[in-house]
Amino acid sequence: MRRDIAIIGAGFAGSLLARLLALRGRDVLLLERDRHPRFSLGESSTPLAALALERLARRYQQPDLHSLAAHGRWCRDLSGLRCGLKRGFTFYRHRPDSFAVTADARLLVAASPDDEVADCQWLRADVDAHLVALAREAGVDYRDRFEIVSVQECGDGMRLHGREADQAVDIDAGFVVDASGAGEVLARTLGVESTEAEFGFSTRLLYAHFDGVPPFAEVLAEADFDLPPGPYPDDWAAVHHLLDEGWMYVLRFDDGLVSAGVLIDESQRGPAAGDANARWQVLMNRYPALASTFASANPVAPGIRATGRLQRWRRRAAGARWAMLPQTFAFFDPLFSTGIAWNLLGVERLAGLLEEGWPSRNQVNQYAALLQAEASQQRALLEAAYLARHDFSVFRDLSFLYFACVSFEEIRQRLLGDVGTPAAWRGFLGARDPFWTTLFLQAPGRVRSAMVGGEAAAKDSFSTWLARAIRPRNLVGLGESPAQLYGIEPDVLIARSGLLGITRDEMRALLPRLRGGN
Repeated sequence: MRRDIAIIGAGFAGSLLARLLALRGRDVLLLERDRHPRFSLGESSTPLAALALERLARRYQQPDLHSLAAHGRWCRDLSGLRCGLKRGFTFYRHRPDSFAVTADARLLVAASPDDEVADCQWLRADVDAHLVALAREAGVDYRDRFEIVSVQECGDGMRLHGREADQAVDIDAGFVVDASGAGEVLARTLGVESTEAEFGFSTRLLYAHFDGVPPFAEVLAEADFDLPPGPYPDDWAAVHHLLDEGWMYVLRFDDGLVSAGVLIDESQRGPAAGDANARWQVLMNRYPALASTFASANPVAPGIRATGRLQRWRRRAAGARWAMLPQTFAFFDPLFSTGIAWNLLGVERLAGLLEEGWPSRNQVNQYAALLQAEASQQRALLEAAYLARHDFSVFRDLSFLYFACVSFEEIRQRLLGDVGTPAAWRGFLGARDPFWTTLFLQAPGRVRSAMVGGEAAAKDSFSTWLARAIRPRNLVGLGESPAQLYGIEPDVLIARSGLLGITRDEMRALLPRLRGGN
């Protein structure tokens, strides 16, 4: 079998890349070891993911990608695909054996001004199957239940040896893209080593989808913990519960289904050994508010499951005739919902490099170097976050570094367009911008100093440093709300128009673009 391009893994990123290349006339083979529809994690999108989808929709004239980028459009145009409204990020800090969740242990940061243009939680079984179907319509040769046995680099391409329906199959491809995620097919078969860099944290995951989970805000209200209203309902967000053992995510879909998982820090005292259900129950029992929330919850098939260690990072992201997508190359933790946006940037980059010919050695090296820089940036952020999560005030201040970075980039792109270096190559989380790189790489050491002895003066010093550091890019007023509830405030944006190099009148004229206007 001979093909221009073989893509290993038919998740959303592999299927989307296959479709885009087929639309440009490439002969594409898409290989999947499972069968759609199937369960998958990585469900929480962000504004930077929406921007990437909208760019791809324009470039390749694919309206469904434009619809996937915003909740209102999704519900109107893709009503057969399940999704959830995501207005922003919600954080709570819990203490073992205490029901109390107070206003000073809560943080809300809006990612959109309203429901219409809000982000979505992706029900991946639906989204991935949709993208596979459209890839096939575009002419992609899709094979499922296909197992890769080995891969070899040849002078003018790659040779894949696999099995399909118990038959041996050999494939010669001009270029191979690994979109297998944790499967790491190319890394394993080509012997690409893991990086020797030490991680400042190590986590594993307990996870499932559930029916019968009430909104957490309702559980608090019933226990007489009424919290002041925020810029959006707390539960229509990526909800984060910070725990002694790690943290828990809760993502709500519009039909009532809930995706929930606990990231367990292996350096802390975790639940006793046992099956996944038993470990889940031990954790819930330690936190009364969570126990009440999940008291009547029913795990849906395939039930509560557990992973091994999540952190991984390979030494190389690409070779002369092969490349990994970002989440195949490295994965650290889903704390800030970076996965979908980062993978979409990889799709956008590789689609541009492969749509007409083969990338040069220089282009491959640029792609690989950018992924290395982006991985380093994310590792630094997450190391700092795992250090900081034991003290909510420090964690909250640290989170402003992430939110200042992504909000500045999103607002700049929305209002001013894609100027200068193409957005796909500018660097995720500011990885090619010395301003952001310096701050992210300093963050773990700064947090470590703030946490020594838990002294108030050290924490105040960290807060002051962070506020001053992000001030030149803090478009949305992070750190300036006594209630720690941050919406999209036009007056704040207008007052800070100079940070984007425009006047207040120009900002007023451009603001409708934040709501998807022209």
